[in-house]
Amino acid sequence: MVTEEDGLKIDPSSGSWCQGPHDVGKSQSTSILAVASGSDDAHDIEEGVRAPLQQSSTSHPAVSHSRSFMRASRPSIGECLDNVPEEEMADMSLDVYNMFYLSDIGSQGFVYSVAVFIIKFALYVLLLLDLIYNKEFPSQQTVEATPIVRTTQLFLMPVAIVTQEELITSFFIFSHLKYSPSIRKRHPTAYKWKYIVAAAARFTDGSIFLFINICVMLLQDTDVLGLFLNFAALMFLQTIDNIALQVCLDGYWTQSLRETAQDVVDMKFAYRHNYVHRCMQTSFVVGVWIALLGLWVAVHYKEN
Repeated sequence: MVTEEDGLKIDPSSGSWCQGPHDVGKSQSTSILAVASGSDDAHDIEEGVRAPLQQSSTSHPAVSHSRSFMRASRPSIGECLDNVPEEEMADMSLDVYNMFYLSDIGSQGFVYSVAVFIIKFALYVLLLLDLIYNKEFPSQQTVEATPIVRTTQLFLMPVAIVTQEELITSFFIFSHLKYSPSIRKRHPTAYKWKYIVAAAARFTDGSIFLFINICVMLLQDTDVLGLFLNFAALMFLQTIDNIALQVCLDGYWTQSLRETAQDVVDMKFAYRHNYVHRCMQTSFVVGVWIALLGLWVAVHYKEN
């Protein structure tokens, strides 16, 4: 039985229990006595106490609905891009680099994208260390490749460039896309420095992978089939960031990660597509191909 000596009182306005001094007012004392005596007033008071408890037990769905409402009430993509015509918008690439760009700093999406980035680069470092400690870099190659292997290497080089998704995406971004400060109307922490970091990380990812792929390709000196197998075996590495985003979209992780991944799908960039920018994009690809061709010549020239 609850008494005044317990130091408890009932707020008449809310009907909830709260701590109070022993000399509570007359109205509070009457309420406590009503509870103790089991009167009709006690029933009304108990209902008043139970209601807040029932309301608190359903707070999680309410928070979820509130979050959905906040997402739905955000400015439209057109408003974020200063009402750029739809034909001048480009989709974001579906990878964790754009998740990093759009997510709030310190949020689940931010931490998740950084973790995927670290894992992917750790695998690259392990591959590079294996090449270094085995002394198998192309600059240290001394065994002559057969003519058919050399020819296959030459034809595979442009294929390696255009199939390197992160690198090609980076060239497209550098040439055609631009940062829009108004995107922060929809994603408040989509700062320019995050846009730059995401683009730089994607470009570094593509460059390192292409370098490893070419190194492994030039190490294959006797077997064309082995050349193709090594080339194909490494391709799964470039899809890690895309798969990491897709598993979020499929709901394998948290609801917060799923919503952030959906933001990447929905959001767009302002798109520049005139002749100059198309030439710029092509020049990036041609420049990389010339550099790899020079590496191919240098390796086989040293063999001779």
